[in-house]
Amino acid sequence: MKKSTAEKALSLNLIKPLYGTIAEIGAGQEVARWFFKVGGAAGTIAKAMSAYDMTFSDEIYGKEDCGRYVVESRVRKMLQHEFNLLDTRLSDK
Repeated sequence: MKKSTAEKALSLNLIKPLYGTIAEIGAGQEVARWFFKVGGAAGTIAKAMSAYDMTFSDEIYGKEDCGRYVVESRVRKMLQHEFNLLDTRLSDK
């Protein structure tokens, strides 16, 4: 049986060692909304952010040589940036 979006989000929220950031570009925080809506997000989500404006996105993650935003290199930059922030902020905890 296919799981609903709510069921998928809740099942991820209940995985104890899973903790991190949801960073979106232009999605208006739709993904993060589901995690908060179903409950249990306090133990899963450290930070949720949406760099909707291209100027802000470029300032946070840098510009892409190709000028596009939905490309693998952008996702990799986002993952590295957000991981480094989490690692730095939680290293003393």
